Amino acid sequence: MATVKTIRDLLYLDFDKAASIWSQFEEGLLERVSVTEDLGKDRTAGTKFGLPGVAEARLGVDYIQKKSTLQSKTLHHDLLNRVETRLVADELVTDLSNVSRDVTSVDAIRSAIGDRPYLRAEGNGVIEDYRRILAVSEKFNDIVQFIAKGSQETARKSPAYSELQNLITAQEVSAEHIPDRERRRAKKAEIKEMRQKLEQLLEPSLTTVDDWLIDGIRLFVNTFMSSRINFRIYPFQNCPSFQVLCNLKRDCFVDSDLEHLLYGYGNRPNVPLAVFGLITSLPPQNPTSFDPLREFLDDPRLAENAAFEQGFRTVFAGMEGLEAMVRFSRYPNVTVHPIAVYRSFHPNAT
Repeated sequence: MATVKTIRDLLYLDFDKAASIWSQFEEGLLERVSVTEDLGKDRTAGTKFGLPGVAEARLGVDYIQKKSTLQSKTLHHDLLNRVETRLVADELVTDLSNVSRDVTSVDAIRSAIGDRPYLRAEGNGVIEDYRRILAVSEKFNDIVQFIAKGSQETARKSPAYSELQNLITAQEVSAEHIPDRERRRAKKAEIKEMRQKLEQLLEPSLTTVDDWLIDGIRLFVNTFMSSRINFRIYPFQNCPSFQVLCNLKRDCFVDSDLEHLLYGYGNRPNVPLAVFGLITSLPPQNPTSFDPLREFLDDPRLAENAAFEQGFRTVFAGMEGLEAMVRFSRYPNVTVHPIAVYRSFHPNAT
């Protein structure tokens, strides 16, 4: 019986990172096979459809381009399989899928990771593209006003609203036939109040956001997260406080149309996804006592002679506080440099 392999929908691959790892195992990466044809020449490729009566089709440049793309994706899958298999064989990878799904302790998860440098995790995911925040914030209030206006118009055309309008109109006609002047005036005032209350019911419950708040959000995103795509994996449903966090590069997605990917899977995919990567940060529970500026405190003469250096390094230290606010790398999360993100399928052996 043939070995049943795992089938993957490869969403993301850092090809350069994977190639670098493989080249170290092989003591130099073998020359990459060229999969790009010389499109400048008038070349055609032929294929038979295998249907009776259908002659051989002559396919041109489009066929060559599709073939090149297919071969390139095949190369990506093959390289990922080789790198992951080799790292697992050398016991450099922690696969969190091998940890009990019922785990509720962060310490138990951290202990399972140990000191292995690479990590594979699978579970519920969240994709956070901060460019989408910029795009939405620019038109947020306009969108809110449009939705509110649409709700109002829908309500005005509803049968319930028409019935209430008819009742009020009937009341107005009836009021005109009241002989007593004061009673007629009181009745009209009552009907006017009814109309006002009906219009108040149509007022939108959605409210716009102050411009200063939108401007502040955009300022933070443009300054610290202009190109960031956070990807979070929650491997254990019984321990949601533990997350695997990574930042995805836009040019490493297998499908260059990110909007297409987000439409297909959504910002919160409801199918399990997996990330494979290098652990870059294991934030401790208690803040570290290491202070890179301690040397200036211990040696007053150094602080005096290197005041210019100290000033710039102090600025960087201050910036670290702001950047820490938007980096989101905190205990008990694990931050990884992602090599690949994919969805796995396990074919039935039979």
